[in-house]
Amino acid sequence: MFVYTREAHPGERVGPHASLDDKLAGARLLRDEVGIRRPILVDDLTGTAHHAYGLLPNMSWVIGRGGRILYKSDWTSAANVEGFLTRHMQGRTRRPLAGTVGPYLTEQVEYRDLDREAFYQRLHRNGSRAYHEFKRAEEIWRGRETSRNQQSL
Repeated sequence: MFVYTREAHPGERVGPHASLDDKLAGARLLRDEVGIRRPILVDDLTGTAHHAYGLLPNMSWVIGRGGRILYKSDWTSAANVEGFLTRHMQGRTRRPLAGTVGPYLTEQVEYRDLDREAFYQRLHRNGSRAYHEFKRAEEIWRGRETSRNQQSL
């Protein structure tokens, strides 16, 4: 399931949600533009689910039937989630010649495709404020990275 929490980059045309109807319209717009095919759950107006799961803008979680966290990522990559689900199901159903299988935890760095032009187009769709605020944030992030690199020299 996909949980729609809030508009990540509100602007003049697509702004922050003022009502549940606004939020539902935002979820439908995202579904249609991005082509989300799985069911979409919409968080409440105060963001209860978003707060409960870490407040990051684009997280992915896979939660098992008993409530155990099976997969957690601070950024969504459909390909990485799909790969995990495939490995998880293969691991659960595998039967070794001797012994059994057991779960273990991993932590790793993954990579995702970035289509900056498409992303910037969506920012412009929301309004010029959304675009300019994000561009300013990128400058701040670059400045922090430059500072960290200079400190490590």
